[in-house]
Amino acid sequence: MMKERLAEALKKAASEFINRESNRRFMITVTKVGMDRRGTLVDIYVSVFPESGTQGATDFLNRNRDEFKRYIKQHISLRTIPRVRFLADPIIGGMIEPVE
Repeated sequence: MMKERLAEALKKAASEFINRESNRRFMITVTKVGMDRRGTLVDIYVSVFPESGTQGATDFLNRNRDEFKRYIKQHISLRTIPRVRFLADPIIGGMIEPVE
């Protein structure tokens, strides 16, 4: 139960951080959060529209991980701040059909 609450809090914080920091050229949506058993490594999965911006968006987010960690410290009460990786959601990317 605690793990699900932490994942939900991190998902919300990541969404707020992205909304605040992105240049809005792409729509970036946090789709899910995965973590190891101890909660020390967190993978934040995002979808990007248009899909052509996925690599640039994930590169941008990973370059700003330290800033995101500071954001977590300010908004979530945690004993230790986990290591974070931003990844493209592989399921979402494969499901988008081009509009004809």
